[in-house]
Amino acid sequence: MMSVVVFTVLAVAAWFDLRRRKVPNAITFPVLAAGLFFQWYSGSMTVALAGVAGAFFLTLGPVVLKGMGMGDQKLLMAVGAWSSWNEVYPLFFNSIWLCLLFLLLYPRSWTRLRDNLRVIAIGWSAHRQLWLPGLDRTALSFPYAVFLLGAFLFQHFSSYVWTS
Repeated sequence: MMSVVVFTVLAVAAWFDLRRRKVPNAITFPVLAAGLFFQWYSGSMTVALAGVAGAFFLTLGPVVLKGMGMGDQKLLMAVGAWSSWNEVYPLFFNSIWLCLLFLLLYPRSWTRLRDNLRVIAIGWSAHRQLWLPGLDRTALSFPYAVFLLGAFLFQHFSSYVWTS
């Protein structure tokens, strides 16, 4: 059941991220709360809290460096509420590998990435630039939720291939 919920949430978030370039709080907050409630009801609250906290700390650096939006961070935290640290950790790193692969294959983003790395090296000028950059000022301007969905599908289906 948890895999179905996580897949559905990631698919909806990926659609929003592709269409509107934003993962709405109306998706992430209810899913996070429902996941915590479900884990509490099933007696696995510490597992869920570890997943949420782990997702937060894994994504803290990319959010601060403007490589990921806070909606993406909340989405991974919601996934952590429904699963665990053991699911979130490889999911995050597989999604990062997919992002890097896409970056290599999408040269138009190289200039923006170089410019942002220069800004990071010099330092940030304002709180707003750090936490609320515009789409044209983000380090990588492509939808992370799509890569998170791809990593989930990869993990989910590779577990069937290796166990069969």
